[in-house]
Amino acid sequence: MDMADLLGQENASWCAFGTWASRTAGLSIRGESAPAIVRTAVNFARRVPPRFPAIGGSFGRVVQQVSENVAWGNLLVFQDLGPLFVKLIEDLGRPEPVGPPVTPPASATPEVLVVERCVASLRAGSAEEGGQDLLISAVRSYGRAYSATHPGERAEHVLLANLYVGLHEQIKLQQPIAQALSWPMDTRRTPPPLRRQLQRSWESVVTRQLMELRLPAADFTVTRRLVSQRIGSDIGRTPGGARFPATLTHLKNLELKALLYDIDRTPNTLLGSAADNWRMLGDRMNFVADLFRARQQERHLFQTPFTAEQTAMIRGGGIPVGAPLG
Repeated sequence: MDMADLLGQENASWCAFGTWASRTAGLSIRGESAPAIVRTAVNFARRVPPRFPAIGGSFGRVVQQVSENVAWGNLLVFQDLGPLFVKLIEDLGRPEPVGPPVTPPASATPEVLVVERCVASLRAGSAEEGGQDLLISAVRSYGRAYSATHPGERAEHVLLANLYVGLHEQIKLQQPIAQALSWPMDTRRTPPPLRRQLQRSWESVVTRQLMELRLPAADFTVTRRLVSQRIGSDIGRTPGGARFPATLTHLKNLELKALLYDIDRTPNTLLGSAADNWRMLGDRMNFVADLFRARQQERHLFQTPFTAEQTAMIRGGGIPVGAPLG
């Protein structure tokens, strides 16, 4: 909500999407998002281990490895991005910029000074090598969105910033995602070609059949109802559908168009937005690009994801209870 206060509630920043993605991740971490058939098989095998040890062990390993790697990935993302967003929110919210000295152009506005101070705290370099070039670009885009007066211009700057953050995040998450999608059976005696085929098939099946993102329904605050967006389905082929908002249909920002050219395989349409293999960075960004663009102006993303009681439990170091968490 603090980013919404700065940028307005017409466009959701990465923080809004990240909040709901983290809420979905919490279900996986607690083992609650595994399909019912998986949970039933695990519980059944635990009750009769002598008879079904292999089945129980395999399903159990699937749930455990997903849980552990989702938790690891979630921690990596918020350790990396949390302090940056806190600094950006605090500094843009101050009447006078503070922080290390910078040397911007003489005509720089106070907002530009704040943004450049945030940028000065980031590491140059590619995300693959531990750098934060993508976050530097994201911060500057958020700064331009903050200063923009035209709704279309602001929307495009927010989308560009969201995509830069999303790309940085997905690069950082490559190892946890790859490990979460590892083939759960022992393949040490399997010929390498067959082992690779099993792994690719497993990744595709998990992506298309088991993975989802749960976003709030328009009346979530009242009903606590979540809408499932399957990762392996095109965005819009879900209850409620989706389309690009008017200010993000015909893009003008050249930097945004260039980035989408690189990451969106089916530009300007939601057809083909489904991911085939979540382990592949290109598949993830193809899905994320359309998700961010289609959902950016859905006001219900700004709803509070937990009740006051659940929030108190989290702040107290506990696990939230109460319906619905899924």
